Amino acid sequence: MKKLLLILTILAISIANGQFAPAAGKTGSTAIKADSSCFVNWASECTVKRGLAQINLADSGYASVGTSNAAIGPALKNGVVSLGDGGSAVLYFNPPIEDQNGFDFAIFENAFLDTFLEFAHVEVSNDKTNWIKFPSVSLTQTTKQVEPFGYTYPERISNLAGKYKMPYGVPFDLAELKDSQHYKTTFQYLRITDVVGSINPTLGSKDSKGNMINEPWPTPFASSGFDLDAVGVINQSSITNLNHIANNPFFHYNQDIQTLFFAIPLNETVAIFGSCGNLVYQQKISSNQLEVPQNLSKGVYFLNCSFGTFKFFN
Repeated sequence: MKKLLLILTILAISIANGQFAPAAGKTGSTAIKADSSCFVNWASECTVKRGLAQINLADSGYASVGTSNAAIGPALKNGVVSLGDGGSAVLYFNPPIEDQNGFDFAIFENAFLDTFLEFAHVEVSNDKTNWIKFPSVSLTQTTKQVEPFGYTYPERISNLAGKYKMPYGVPFDLAELKDSQHYKTTFQYLRITDVVGSINPTLGSKDSKGNMINEPWPTPFASSGFDLDAVGVINQSSITNLNHIANNPFFHYNQDIQTLFFAIPLNETVAIFGSCGNLVYQQKISSNQLEVPQNLSKGVYFLNCSFGTFKFFN
């Protein structure tokens, strides 16, 4: 009888300590490295709504590290943008992310340790009105607040961005959302919302089961909250929203004559990058157009200038 009780106790401790995928490099981890060949595209636009550095202190100011452009394009290229307590970022994908076999996209944060993690909820949409949230689970204890530089563990977390340290992304599978009335096979928008890690129910964030999500808090710094680096697309639709590109006020691509037209100052150096962040062309423009190099292969490219980063399809 004593042996049975001992076994049951060990099992209970194991469940309490977490049953989800462990840190990058460990057996069973789902972490995907930023330079993986599985990524076929990255977010092309990002809009950020900052949260306070500390949600219950109005004079703490807003998180201020980075800009929305940091989340555009490949991971490890443009720095990060800090969302602050409860802040959010909406990212646009063209072509849309598509539900295919396995994981469909991955989110990168800038955690530098396996055990110091900040989390964010993840949602998808096609109209920015009807959002579907991934069902998150946190098995972290909720009896004692994790201190600002305290420990959090990936094996206790499921379906929250920020589960893995850099340079590893947290993958998500759209198939998990099939029961939603708003589910489609493709989605053009993704919203990432910082988890407020307080275990105070009037301040903090809850997982899909109603548990408070305990993470390092408060963090009243310029880099408060989730630090978004990038979102990599693993599976994407073959259909491109050409109207969205054509309506960009600064940039238009005429595919018939392979020319880019600008409404930006002359004598500016612009650069074209491949979908993996590799520089393929650079030129100082002397007119309002830039001819696309004839040797560019078919695919997705990013053009960078002072107005931001824009995507076009060759």
